[in-house]
Amino acid sequence: MNNFIQPYQFVSIKAHSEQLLNVYKSVNDFKTIETFQAITYDHISQLFNEKHSEIEDFTNIIMHQKIKRAQVEKLILGLRSYVEPFNQPSSKQLEKIFKKTKKLKQPDWENIDLKTTSYVGWNDSGKQKKFIIAYEQDKLVGVVGELSPTIKPGICSVCKKESNVSMFLSTTKSKGDGTYTKNGNYICHDSKHCNQQLDQLDGLYEFIQSVKMK
Repeated sequence: MNNFIQPYQFVSIKAHSEQLLNVYKSVNDFKTIETFQAITYDHISQLFNEKHSEIEDFTNIIMHQKIKRAQVEKLILGLRSYVEPFNQPSSKQLEKIFKKTKKLKQPDWENIDLKTTSYVGWNDSGKQKKFIIAYEQDKLVGVVGELSPTIKPGICSVCKKESNVSMFLSTTKSKGDGTYTKNGNYICHDSKHCNQQLDQLDGLYEFIQSVKMK
């Protein structure tokens, strides 16, 4: 089977389908419904550079105003089989990426849904650290920073959505004079929740670039 859907695309399809269902349920004006249908159709289509019959079939079916939530959930479950899961690295690979960290705490892989995961982030409350790994052009990259135990409502720098966020503080070294700079970003305290809201990757890559060692 060809796995052509990325986790963030799957999350986006699911979110926009649910929004459209809510419009069907709560809006009576036909023009408004038509507008939301067009927005949803265009958004899902533009997630992919190539046309896929599975995506076209899905979007055509959810354009039916009488469709039931259970039917959409079944269709989304069908699309899930085409999702390319996050490529789980080995413990040795992680230790190599975070070689400055002694006794590295490993992610709880058993409780991570790799098909809805665009990046993996895990907290080490003992060290007040957060570790994040992702793939940039198929290369595994990792960043680590101090994670404040204080959680408050705010906008996450990664998923760009409202969430319960904490300050992630990283120390970066400049290329030139060897000085160190501290960079702070508010991000989701819970990376699992962040991934469930992550429907585009720009924020993720911008965040990684801003906190990586220069």
